Amino acid sequence: MAAPLRLGGRQIRRGTAEQILLKVSEYYTATPVNVPVTVIRGRRPGPTLFLIAAIHGDELNGVEVVRRVMTGLTPDQVRGTLICVPVANRVGFLAHTRYVPGRRDLNRYFPGDPLGTTAARMAHTLFTEIVARARFGIDLHTASVVRTNLPHVRADMSNPGVRRLARAFGTEIIVDSRGFPGTLRAAATSAAVPTIIFEAGETFRFQRNMVTRGVTGVKSVLANLKMIEEAPRQARFQVVVKRSEWIRSERGGIGDLLVRPGEIVYRGQEIASITNPFGREVSLVRSPITGLIIGVTTVPMVNPGDAICHVAKLEKTLPTVERYCVGDSRGRRILHVEGA
Repeated sequence: MAAPLRLGGRQIRRGTAEQILLKVSEYYTATPVNVPVTVIRGRRPGPTLFLIAAIHGDELNGVEVVRRVMTGLTPDQVRGTLICVPVANRVGFLAHTRYVPGRRDLNRYFPGDPLGTTAARMAHTLFTEIVARARFGIDLHTASVVRTNLPHVRADMSNPGVRRLARAFGTEIIVDSRGFPGTLRAAATSAAVPTIIFEAGETFRFQRNMVTRGVTGVKSVLANLKMIEEAPRQARFQVVVKRSEWIRSERGGIGDLLVRPGEIVYRGQEIASITNPFGREVSLVRSPITGLIIGVTTVPMVNPGDAICHVAKLEKTLPTVERYCVGDSRGRRILHVEGA
């Protein structure tokens, strides 16, 4: 008989599903900060995968993705073990903020430090109790505040295990990047737990189309790993992007954005106009590269240096993406991405 999995001081035996309140910190009232973790351990052996959301407390789409996946599966349907954390940053989630106390970004402190700051200690507990128990991982995010992202995966494609997950998730666009030091996916992958990020949508919202795309992608990964008996999702095409660039405003004013996520922009194309709200002065922002818009600002007020849109550079893959685009009434080429 296989040895039981131990998490948060609890044993989870095969063929069971358990919810554990994992203590990651304490409030200043001396009450514990508990993160609910649901573990679904199948009767049959297989890999262990962690599924985590809301490391940034204001990024909500992933919360619903994890909830739908974990409530839709039973131990009889799973091979191996699925560790589900719908809300990793419970403090930020309750306070409607991205951060943990001290206005620190939890996703810059992994693998953590048991003797460090509040953020470092929380990261240490999550890493040792969740990541270290797993063989693979999926981290769910949205764009940061006042931005929105086209659904895509970010992954270190030089790692074979990461590459397998990224391909299996089934997004059309994969951004090849190792991740910033201190991020969960970078730390996990360095610790031999291949991990990808799914980016989709914006903060403070449940967006059904983004959630559906996330659920489909997660189940496709589980199917690829033979953890569930479903067929993996087959993407129409997949493009791996090795370079992306934020285009920033040179002037302050009111920005009129002329592009949207999923649109192809060509070098020199106008992407926004910045208007002086008290006069006639107007300046244009042009794209310095040819690529696909994968993220944009959602507020019109801009300062010099503010990010306007995020462009994934397309070179040899441009014809492939163009083939799947449709034209709109203004002659723009839009990639129809499910969930966009």
